[in-house]
Amino acid sequence: MDTHLIIPRLIAALLSLLDSTNLRNRVYTLEERVSILELAMEDISRINSNSASPNPHIAGIVSNSQKR
Repeated sequence: MDTHLIIPRLIAALLSLLDSTNLRNRVYTLEERVSILELAMEDISRINSNSASPNPHIAGIVSNSQKR
């Protein structure tokens, strides 16, 4: 192996590791946000269904946002 290629390859490997760590952290953050939003939608649906006159628009939005 050429010795002049070792340093660029090491730098590339380190940068790749940093990118993958950053991507993993972003995925975890997005998963957490999704779970918070799902919980909020469940709460909105429960509150709407327990009200004296449920709003059909809210019920439609909640049903459209549920996983298929």
